Amino acid sequence: MARKSTIKLLLVNESDNEGERLISLLRNAGRVARAQRADSAEQLHKLLEDDSWDLLIADDKHPEISVAQCLQQLDKLTTKLPVIVLRSNDPLSALSAGASDVIHPDDEQRLIHAAFRELHNLEQSRTLQRLTEKLADAEQRSKLLMSQSQDPVAYIADGMIINCNELFANRFAYDTADELDCAPIIDLIDAADHDKFKSLLKSQAGSDGSSDCNFTGNTHAGGIFSARMELSNAVFDEENCLQLTIKDQGAANTSSDSSASSQLDPTTGLYHYDYFLSQVDSAIKQASSGKYTSCLMHLAIDQFNSIRSRNGIANAHQVQLDIAEFIGRQDTNNNFLAHFCDDAFTLLLDDTHIDAGQQKAEQLRAALEDHIIELNGQSFQCTASIGLVNINGKIEMTASDAIDYAFNASEQLHTNGGTGNGVETYVQVRERKALGDAGNDGELDNFLAEAIADGSFALQFQPVVSLRGSSGEHYEVSTTMANAAGEALSADEFLGTIQFSSFNTRLDRWIILEATKKLAALLENNQDTRLFINLTANTLQDESLITWLGVALKAGDITPESLIFQFTEQDIIDFLKPAIQFVDAVKAIGCKVSVTDFGQIDDPIKNLTQVKADYAIIAQSFTNDLKTNDTQALKALVSSINENQAQAIISGVENAAALAQLWQIGVDFIQGGYMARPTTDMNYEFTDIA
Repeated sequence: MARKSTIKLLLVNESDNEGERLISLLRNAGRVARAQRADSAEQLHKLLEDDSWDLLIADDKHPEISVAQCLQQLDKLTTKLPVIVLRSNDPLSALSAGASDVIHPDDEQRLIHAAFRELHNLEQSRTLQRLTEKLADAEQRSKLLMSQSQDPVAYIADGMIINCNELFANRFAYDTADELDCAPIIDLIDAADHDKFKSLLKSQAGSDGSSDCNFTGNTHAGGIFSARMELSNAVFDEENCLQLTIKDQGAANTSSDSSASSQLDPTTGLYHYDYFLSQVDSAIKQASSGKYTSCLMHLAIDQFNSIRSRNGIANAHQVQLDIAEFIGRQDTNNNFLAHFCDDAFTLLLDDTHIDAGQQKAEQLRAALEDHIIELNGQSFQCTASIGLVNINGKIEMTASDAIDYAFNASEQLHTNGGTGNGVETYVQVRERKALGDAGNDGELDNFLAEAIADGSFALQFQPVVSLRGSSGEHYEVSTTMANAAGEALSADEFLGTIQFSSFNTRLDRWIILEATKKLAALLENNQDTRLFINLTANTLQDESLITWLGVALKAGDITPESLIFQFTEQDIIDFLKPAIQFVDAVKAIGCKVSVTDFGQIDDPIKNLTQVKADYAIIAQSFTNDLKTNDTQALKALVSSINENQAQAIISGVENAAALAQLWQIGVDFIQGGYMARPTTDMNYEFTDIA
């Protein structure tokens, strides 16, 4: 994309009129933009699949597509496209989901600067990708030439061997090329030729051509040999060096490379396996750079083993040759056609969209079905199963991966009783792992990111009702996760499978963001709502979370007093020192802290006072004591909690009979199915039951 080229702009916004305004802004800033607005999520997916874009601008006013949906689409397609979100609040949620920047809709100048910055960064990224591909291609060609060369070759820098092929090492009686790594080249030259060799090195350093001379070499075994060396300037690993090639004395300066024949399969006359792989690799790189898409076809002859067993190996070979020639005649565009194995051929349709590839595959399948093969005076026909892969840069793959995908697609035609004779296109299915399958924290983090993007996690809110007429509406926030069967697992169920190896707080941060987004909507209506947010012990150990939390609260315009961060008593015990530091930090911001499952250790009040908790949700076992009227321990615990400037909460209240007892005991809040069970909304009608 040149500096003044047209910007390909994709819009997910309110209307075409808003799109015209954005185009006008860019035009006034000196750039021309061609914009396309996505009307629906389906159209957005198609636009991202079918074309390459320079910039996406989204806002929250689109009637069908939310910003979150848009960013999820990009994430699932692994599309490298900068996204600018226009909104006046909650920037962190968009940034966390992958947006490049979040800008107020009225800040036009900042929008222009951000757009030009992202376009510049995109161009730099594309340039780097192109250069990286060119470098990789050059290095691959160099290594290929070195390995396939029929001459001993070495690269020399500052008098040292920096690389050589096996033939070069063997010429000097070394077993492997590694033994000559960084070896002085002069040690391989006979002493009588040292001066001549040094003079040749100096003359070649200032020459554009090549130079040669006869010399005597010293072998590792102590022997000598006479040969001729050729020196030429070269570059290896981005370093200027000399290429030294050894030839027999009197050898003609001719190339031994027969590249045309080396690319072909001698059996069928088609391209062979290795050369075809290199062409697929090139197509993948071209697609990744956004230049064009290609289509890979894997054609497998149906029932080939039966053909071979009935007619013999020699006749089956004739069938191969006949079909190879037939496919070649059908391919009028001279695409890359290879004989991949006994019963399969591969065809690379260059610069071809998947729709055209499917049409071509169906035409080839139908033509082969009608094709008559004459074999030893007998006529018979073959069919084929054709698998296709779309090489468009959207799916990360190697050349071998692409062929495997096409093969798997063709194999699908034989599953569930299928007989082949069809066309199937490969569709990537992301492997879904169970939460406990993560082998390390990196895998776990990827799983959490995918699960969050897929909406596997959900929040539920259960009211916490005051028995003492306390102001405000209180809810406890809990998290559920949908398993593979779509069943909702509680936090206790799915967190029990996680073994964190470091302080991973991705899920905790998501919970805080999602909970505060719902809270912000209530606070805008002047509702005095407060949330008990259950978090994992990892939060206590993540020193960076406090800074992040302060930014998140400010961005969401959340009153800190509205948030009560809640941890289990066991987590507080296990991480007491970081817990004390965390509580001090969040209280400095203005938030409060609660301890749940409280009272299960010998001296629970000690930990309560050490962390200066504001609330304590008493363990369920104490609630069960209400059924037997054995409430002395509960009453003593509640009294101790209150004496230490904390408020006591009893959960699991399932009937009205317990209310009178709890009032007499001095409990501050109650929670349970008698009032309301957890729901996805905060709409409980709080009434004074004091």
